[in-house]
Amino acid sequence: MAGAGTAQQRLDQIVRIIAADMVAEVCSCYVLRAGETLELFATEGLKPEAVHKTRLSVGEGLVGDIAAHARPLALADAQSNPNFAYRPETGEEIYTP
Repeated sequence: MAGAGTAQQRLDQIVRIIAADMVAEVCSCYVLRAGETLELFATEGLKPEAVHKTRLSVGEGLVGDIAAHARPLALADAQSNPNFAYRPETGEEIYTP
């Protein structure tokens, strides 16, 4: 996505666009860093303070599972999945059916 602004601003805009187009409350982008670490780089719907602070290992949590297996994952109730990893700093709401 070419245009004005920093790379961070453009990535922030991309997650906002994806969230709006998919009518999703949350859309996040993690980047693979050295040492098999996934770092939250942009988010729409989670606490902005969690960006660049929240990390998961490849294979950890749903995001880490997706990174490890390079396949999409669609779940009706993500928090009931045994691979779900809660990160309180993100402000993610605990889902209760």
